[in-house]
Amino acid sequence: MRFEKAIVLNPPNPPGYVSNKDSMGGFGQLFPSGATVFPTLDLVYLASCLAEYNLPLVVLECAGLHLAMADLIERVKGLATAEGDRPAIVVARTSAPTLDLDLAACREIKAVWPTSRIAIYGPVVPHVAKRIRRESHVDYIIQGDPEEAVRELMTGEPEESIRGLTFRSGDGWVENPQRPLIRELDRLPFPKWELFPWHNYQIPRSSNRAGKTFLPMQTSRGCPIGCHYCPYPIGQGLLWRYRSATNVVDEMEHLVRDLGVNYILLRDPMFSLNQRRVIQICDEINRRGLKLEWRCETRMDFLKEDTLRAMAGAGCTGVNFGVESADVEIQKGVGRRPIEPEVFRTMMGFCRQLGIKTFAFFIIGLPGDTVDSVLRTVKFAIDVQPDWVQFTAASPFIGTKLRDWAVEHGLATEDEYAYINSHMAVMGNENLSRRQVETLHRFAEFIQEFVINRKGILKEERRSEPLYRISKGVSDAVSRRAARAIYTVGKWRFERTMKAAGHA
Repeated sequence: MRFEKAIVLNPPNPPGYVSNKDSMGGFGQLFPSGATVFPTLDLVYLASCLAEYNLPLVVLECAGLHLAMADLIERVKGLATAEGDRPAIVVARTSAPTLDLDLAACREIKAVWPTSRIAIYGPVVPHVAKRIRRESHVDYIIQGDPEEAVRELMTGEPEESIRGLTFRSGDGWVENPQRPLIRELDRLPFPKWELFPWHNYQIPRSSNRAGKTFLPMQTSRGCPIGCHYCPYPIGQGLLWRYRSATNVVDEMEHLVRDLGVNYILLRDPMFSLNQRRVIQICDEINRRGLKLEWRCETRMDFLKEDTLRAMAGAGCTGVNFGVESADVEIQKGVGRRPIEPEVFRTMMGFCRQLGIKTFAFFIIGLPGDTVDSVLRTVKFAIDVQPDWVQFTAASPFIGTKLRDWAVEHGLATEDEYAYINSHMAVMGNENLSRRQVETLHRFAEFIQEFVINRKGILKEERRSEPLYRISKGVSDAVSRRAARAIYTVGKWRFERTMKAAGHA
């Protein structure tokens, strides 16, 4: 069947929440209303590829457009009237915490536009396909990278020949073989931001000061490390695929010169896996005279001093990285290639010398964690002095090895997919109950929000007014002292309560 138009859809936010479907490797998280509105990059790439093929499409990015369900349905009614009997396909992006609401949106679309066909995709989809198949209004399930599967559907390729497609046939479903991941990323078009409400997207406060014109970029996909708790290898694969330095800087130049963007947030899970490529990117930025700031995410053991120096000289103002646990044995136990604490101390110190701000991620309640190990991790987060810090609770994302471990230990159910975000404890481990993980996590989050991160107060690094710099310096010093004092009191309390109850 050939489709005359594609409706590329990010369904509405759940009431009371902002959905960030790009978060957690594309599995998504929910945040309270008023949180940062962030684009879902794979949705942007899908729409951009269809436009590059000259295929008619409409983008309904409900989060960026601030469309509630009623608003979406009114727009769909208008499209249904305009299209008449011409066949159209609605391609909806879903995530773990929004799956039920996204399916409800698709159900309402089908009710007002019965001749449309509904397709659903997202990194979580292969692991919730059984749930999706129960919905009679869904016609297609797309697994893996969606660009080529949707193109082939629109151009009339036989359904049974489209790899990565599961389609309805009579009262049942036919599941085709998987489609290989896209390896040649240079052949993808640059995101066509003009199709999206990109002026409505907000830069996270932890990345830079307000008022920056910002957009995200992705220069590579996949992560070969395969940490048991991480959804990135599930959604993007273990195979690390990357764009050439020239292609990356071509897009940066387009964003700076054509769209006026002066801050870029690189969304690669492992930006510096190939440090030679990183230096090539930096050299090319400088060769072209591009004036921009950017931030990346990577591992500290995949950064050498020469690489960091090149990054700082090419506009890098921040590095996000995972520590997860200060205990090397706990890192090993969850499939993480361990990083010794001294590596973090050394590299974070070098970042400070270069003016690169650091954002460190930690996880509370991983397998093997005890009261002592969690407290050591919190103390380590204070001692190494990152500019920003985030503590999350161990979350058994469906499809990960951590989920398998949690099911085996009776801490999660096999088909459970719904959650809000990783800032809420949903399980314990072999040493700690869920309530104890929650208590330890709340303690860590208090230090995070009110002491280290200070709710963003006096955290703007680019302001140069003398009074502001003095005030910030005093606040930083007070924060460090306060964090150590709060930690000491908390450690004493936990030793008297949890440890006394036998949870060492």
